[in-house]
Amino acid sequence: MKKILVTIALAWIPLLAIQAKPLDLSKVSRNANWLMHMDFDAMRKSEIGSFMLESMEKMPEAVERMEKMKKKYGVDVDEFSYLTMSGTGEQHKGIAIMKGGVDTDMLVDFVKSQDSVEVSRIGKQKVYSSDRGRHSMAFAPLNKGVIVGGPDADYVSEGIDLAKGKAPSYKGHDLLDVLAGQMDNPGFLFFADVKGAAKNHELDPRAMLMLEKVKAGGMAVGDDGGSISFVAVMEATDEETCKQVEAMVRGGMAMIDMRKAKDKRLEKVLDGHSIKRDGKMLWVKMKFSVEAIMDHLEREMRKAA
Repeated sequence: MKKILVTIALAWIPLLAIQAKPLDLSKVSRNANWLMHMDFDAMRKSEIGSFMLESMEKMPEAVERMEKMKKKYGVDVDEFSYLTMSGTGEQHKGIAIMKGGVDTDMLVDFVKSQDSVEVSRIGKQKVYSSDRGRHSMAFAPLNKGVIVGGPDADYVSEGIDLAKGKAPSYKGHDLLDVLAGQMDNPGFLFFADVKGAAKNHELDPRAMLMLEKVKAGGMAVGDDGGSISFVAVMEATDEETCKQVEAMVRGGMAMIDMRKAKDKRLEKVLDGHSIKRDGKMLWVKMKFSVEAIMDHLEREMRKAA
């Protein structure tokens, strides 16, 4: 049973991206060098999303765990709507804006019972903060199930203004536009202005040497007519570096193709891939069969029954 629960949990990762709503840059910090966006709403309406929910409802252990989370912590996985995160690149710091999935009254009751939590105010808004643990954290519950989080009250304050449309927000990036244009409905999207983020983060010298060759990059996942597509885009500092990265990626894909020829399951799941380079820009795309993923899950559930 544990194996099938893990299998289903892992399968949710690409499903978070299916037919999602566009990223709203008004909810991204104006100083952001990285951002991540996930939309959960349309996933539940898709063919594979419906299959996943129906499958979990037939598993007493899964239903019991979800009900326990809902009753004890107010977490309802069926009600998550979206999550948008952004930051400058400074380690363990950023702003998160999430809607749905959490009973904010239950959350507040729970944190009030913790000795380590302090309550402050930003205008009329209460902010709950804690320094316990490896990293400090703070959050503020807003109306309509929106929760704003960050490492401290200052970050939460900016997040509240972003959530309410009262703060200057991110103006965008050329490569982000390119990435978003790779598919009609990118639901999971991650982007980083690597050059900008590196200025705010202390990195291992070896990692820094590699990242100095990359200006920006990102990836998106979305529905693509019976397949789930994964697209990655990178802009290098010069064409020669891009050629070197292209060669490494092609080598990796060649190894996948060799394994695919011997692995029937991989052959069914991986619909195909493509690699394209234009000057300093590199695109990599992989397509995964929704039907094959569902077939695999059905077999795993039969084994666990």
